[in-house]
Amino acid sequence: MEALLNKKYTIEMEVLTPLHIGAGSEKDWMKGADFIQHEGKVYVLSQQKLLQKMPAEELANYLVKKDDRGLKNKISGALEEVADWVFESPVETQNDIKTFIKNGLTSKPIVPGSSIKGAIRSSLLEYFLNGKKPARLDQKSIFGDSNKGDEFMRFVKVADAEFDNTTLVNTKIFNLRGQAPELQGGWKHSGGKHGKTDGTFKPTGFNTVYEVIKPGEAGRVTIALAYKAFENLINSNVHLSYNDKEKKKSIVANDIQQSLFAIINEHTRKYIDKQIAFFQKYSNNETENIISNLEHVKEQIPDDNSSCVLQMSAGSGFHSITGDWQFDDFSVERIEDNRGRSLAKKKGKKTAKSRKIAIDGDNFYLMGFVKLSVLDEETLAKREAQKQAKIEAERKAGQERIAKEKARQERIEAEKKAKEEAERKAEEERLAREKAGQQERERLLRQRAEEEKRRQEANEQKLEKGLALLETEGNYYQGRKLIIKYKKRTGKLGENDLSLIKSFVEKHFDASDKDWTKFKNGKKWKDVQGWAGREIAQQWFKELLK
Repeated sequence: MEALLNKKYTIEMEVLTPLHIGAGSEKDWMKGADFIQHEGKVYVLSQQKLLQKMPAEELANYLVKKDDRGLKNKISGALEEVADWVFESPVETQNDIKTFIKNGLTSKPIVPGSSIKGAIRSSLLEYFLNGKKPARLDQKSIFGDSNKGDEFMRFVKVADAEFDNTTLVNTKIFNLRGQAPELQGGWKHSGGKHGKTDGTFKPTGFNTVYEVIKPGEAGRVTIALAYKAFENLINSNVHLSYNDKEKKKSIVANDIQQSLFAIINEHTRKYIDKQIAFFQKYSNNETENIISNLEHVKEQIPDDNSSCVLQMSAGSGFHSITGDWQFDDFSVERIEDNRGRSLAKKKGKKTAKSRKIAIDGDNFYLMGFVKLSVLDEETLAKREAQKQAKIEAERKAGQERIAKEKARQERIEAEKKAKEEAERKAEEERLAREKAGQQERERLLRQRAEEEKRRQEANEQKLEKGLALLETEGNYYQGRKLIIKYKKRTGKLGENDLSLIKSFVEKHFDASDKDWTKFKNGKKWKDVQGWAGREIAQQWFKELLK
């Protein structure tokens, strides 16, 4: 088999304008279920990582409701931790994001060989028609029949191309408005039967966000031309389904740059010229930017066909997909209503009145232009060396990141231990201070208890001497205080006590003091009545006044 695929080329595919190859609508990212927008970024969520943050039932509730606000509040501050990818957000959107097809093992974006091959086939269609515009296009008469084994494109083998990164771009529909022949360019802001198109560009409203490979990114693809197998086919007795055998033979037999690349470049030049003329005729404020980018793409087509420029995949439009053979220019003769949808026609045939435009910053692009360049042995060796150098640099950078992370973790651990040690010492000092304080409080309490005990003992000793101390008290009021305390302590006074109190009264009786000479109103006799009782006190009063 390898002997038949005897013209094999290693090709560099460089993206010139945003390129999107769809992974299928079922894999598109839904807002609130697959992605969240926050502070100018799009976070594509990982359910596995989310399940580490919340129970499955709670997560399912958020995802079913597409509750992006609730989910964002739930995981606020940890968005990067639960995301598989983080992109700069080109625009705030409520719509799904169209995802790029990826390698199932590496998760890297791939451009399938079938997509590249399909774009090549569209370019060859116009070449094979050679200016003819048949009323009914018979593809089998041109390319052959796969059921018969003579389909031409099976002799052009294209492998998949893998890229490293993707980004997000916003897209809008550039549309025609008004009535022919006074049609004008504008932007579509809503769909349906009463869709709105006007001349003012707004980034939202009937817009779609695509995951794309951005301009400047490059991948590698292999193209093999099986010219020996094709030569065997045309030399056989098998009846071929198509004509121009020699024309097709030259494509697979000759050098790819002088055959296939030359055909593609001629096709792309004419296509870009017609697009530029379309935007010049139906201009608005943004068409100058679109034309400038188209001219830049055209400048990438070399005169020597050492490389070729091809348009492919999402956003390439009706004319590119169908091979661009029907019309010499893209002007529109009239717009008809087709069951609520506007349909552009030219010479009775369907044509395109709209274009999908990718908006990347200040640039307005037609999507899907790529540049294919053959890599010779010297360039391949150089690229391989660059690749290995990049791998080595990434390895070293990875090691440095690991070392830095390890150092960071060690620093964090050391700081943690130092903090814990400081906290331990602070706690020990606090406990020591607390213990010392407690001991001081206990000492003071003991001291106060001892002082109180001594005071009480002194009082007890003093009270134990009882009213005998009345004989030594200096004045009436000191003795009065002693009697009150004594009575409070003992509860009642005995005969000996009354005898001592009588002696105290006699000692301090003063016939010139009205408190002593008046029994009823005298304050001191009221005291005596409280101590000895009224009768005894009155008896003492009479004795002292004789």
